[in-house]
Amino acid sequence: MKSFKRAVVGVLAAGSIAAGTLVGAAPAQAAVPNLQMTGGVYCQFGAPGTPWNQAWSMTRFMRVTARDGDFRNVTLQESGGATKFKPLLKKNESLLIKTTWFGCFPSSISGYAISDYAENLTDNVGFWWNVRRIDNPFDRFGTGSSASASALTGGGNTVKGVPTIPGR
Repeated sequence: MKSFKRAVVGVLAAGSIAAGTLVGAAPAQAAVPNLQMTGGVYCQFGAPGTPWNQAWSMTRFMRVTARDGDFRNVTLQESGGATKFKPLLKKNESLLIKTTWFGCFPSSISGYAISDYAENLTDNVGFWWNVRRIDNPFDRFGTGSSASASALTGGGNTVKGVPTIPGR
């Protein structure tokens, strides 16, 4: 019974200390600094009246932003491509890698960001693309062809397995 009383007193004491700590804490805690990476790939059509040879453009971009703090020696690296470096990336500042060209073709961009500080690395890597599978609306028999696949390979939309009527 003596050890049970000691355990209860110990739990109450720990609870009181914890409650006192919570009461004495500041009302708002500062957010943990984080490098956050965003990006995208998109096609854009020019404004009405734009000549056709300038009407379509493809844009790919990756951006890393310093959230809630400053970061030293920040590198933004595109996989197999451009690199941006800044010795001090201040709170809410960004580094950007952006490419724009004529025409709209399937494309992607990927890469990573890193700095001198240990922080949440789960959002320091990214991959963005603008290709998605679109099933062929003319594929009545489920052969599995896709409009996007034929557009990429230069093939046309063909309907396979159409039954023939005897005598015709």
